[in-house]
Amino acid sequence: MPNGSEDWRLDVTMEHEPRRTRAQLVLRTPEGHEFSGVGLAHRAGPARVAGYLALGRAMSDLTEELLEAAMVEAEVETGRAWSS
Repeated sequence: MPNGSEDWRLDVTMEHEPRRTRAQLVLRTPEGHEFSGVGLAHRAGPARVAGYLALGRAMSDLTEELLEAAMVEAEVETGRAWSS
């Protein structure tokens, strides 16, 4: 990888409905790849708390997608299987 910086873009969308909150994260790489994570939370209390939970779950989902992509890329590059 060349020296220097890369700009990655992260978009966050929060949808607050009466009974649930949905968060979606979309991460875009400079090469045009897109990764997405979604999280849901039931609204039993303040909307802010449901938002934190939904966003945390979306981040976890996005993390899993990135780790899976990294393993696939590593397998392609090295010709051998990786495990998490």
